Amino acid sequence: MISEYRFERKWVHNNNDNLNLINKLIRSEFFFNFTFVKRKVNSIYFDDINNTSVLENLYGLENKKKIRIRWYGDNKIINNPRLEIKKKKGFITEKKVFNLPEINYLYFPNINTINKIRLIVEKKLIKKKLINKQLYPILSTHYEREYLLSNNNLIRATIDNNISSINLKNESKSNINKNYFNTTILELKYPVKLDYYVRDKLKNMTLRLTKNSKFVNSIFNNPIHVS
Repeated sequence: MISEYRFERKWVHNNNDNLNLINKLIRSEFFFNFTFVKRKVNSIYFDDINNTSVLENLYGLENKKKIRIRWYGDNKIINNPRLEIKKKKGFITEKKVFNLPEINYLYFPNINTINKIRLIVEKKLIKKKLINKQLYPILSTHYEREYLLSNNNLIRATIDNNISSINLKNESKSNINKNYFNTTILELKYPVKLDYYVRDKLKNMTLRLTKNSKFVNSIFNNPIHVS
C-alpha cells in the first residue's frame, strides 16, 4: 500500500487554449517543463446505495472521499490497475493506493467485467477494514494527460483534455451512454509544506482557482438519482 498527503489545486480552461496554458506554465516563476510522455488515464468510480460520495462532492463538503480504480493506456483493456482511496479536506489530499492484479487484462466496459470488479473491490476493502457496506461502480472517466515538473522538482502540473465519461449504472443497456467535455483541466500537486510558497508564486500568473472534478462533471452529464 502507498499513502501520501499533498495539496491539489485545479483550474478549468477551454479546450482550444492549451498552447497558451502550456506557455504560461513554462514562462511562470516555477519554470515548468515536460517530464513524462502524454498518456490516457482511465478511472472507474464507486459509491454506496445512498450515493454518499456523490452527495459529498455535489454539496461541496469540506471532508469527502472517492474510491476508484485507475489504469493507463487503452481504455478498452484494464492494464496494471490500482485501487485508490482518495480523501480530501479542503485542498489537502490523502491517497491510499493498492495494486489490483485480479482484474488485469479484463475488457471494459463489459457487464461481466463490471460485476467481477465490484465483488473484488468490495471484498478487498472489507478485508482491510476500510469500508463496511456494499459498493457499486457508478461511472468511468477517460482523458489524455500531459505531465510537467517545476525546475526545483517540487511541484507537479498535469493538463487533462479530451475528457469523456461512461455511466456504469446503465451497463446492461446495449448502447453505452458516453459523454464528452469541451474543457481542459490544469492541476498543481505539491507537498503540504509548500502551500505558502506556491500561492505566493501564483500571484503573478493569470489563473483563477476553480473547483472542478471530472467525477462531479460526469455525474451532471450522466444523471444519477440522488434522492
